[in-house]
Amino acid sequence: MKLTDISVSFAPDATIQWDDGIRAYATSKSIPDDQIATATNTPEGKAYVRNLLAQRIKAGVDKTMAGHLNGSRPVRLNIVVHSFTISPAIQRIVIGGGHGMLADANLVDARTGASIVAYPKMSVVLVVGQGVLGTAVQAAIDHASEQSTADKIASRYGDSYRDWLLRKS
Repeated sequence: MKLTDISVSFAPDATIQWDDGIRAYATSKSIPDDQIATATNTPEGKAYVRNLLAQRIKAGVDKTMAGHLNGSRPVRLNIVVHSFTISPAIQRIVIGGGHGMLADANLVDARTGASIVAYPKMSVVLVVGQGVLGTAVQAAIDHASEQSTADKIASRYGDSYRDWLLRKS
C-alpha cells in the first residue's frame, strides 16, 4: 500500500477546545478580546477553527506516516475528528484537564474508496502538568518546545495509528 492522501474532517457534533485556533480567528477578524467568546461561537468561527486544525492534523499525521506505506496500491487515510482538546492552564490549575484527540481512522483504496481497515474512535492523550506547579512546569516545557501542543497531539495520533497499522500488517 502507498499512502497518497490524508483527509481530515469533523463529525457534526465534534467538540474542539483549542484557544490558539479561536485566537487566530479573532485576530483574522479583528475581534476584541471582550467579544471573542460570542463572536467565535458562530458557524463561520467554528469552520475557521476546524479548517485550521484540519491542516495541522493532516501535516502531523503525514509527517509520522512518511516512508511507512510505500507499496504499489494507492490508499488514502480518512480521519474524522470527534474531539480535540487542549485544556487551558486555568482549567488545569483549578479542576484539572488534559490534551488529546479522539478520531476515526479509515484507510481506503484511493481508486475505489473501499474501506481496507478502520480504527474507530482512536484516542491519544498527552500527559500534562496539573495544579499550580505542574501547570507552570508544563508552560516552561511547552515554551521550550519547537512543536505547538496541537502539533504534538497530531503527531502522537499519527504515531499511534502508524504503529497500530504496522502491527495489523
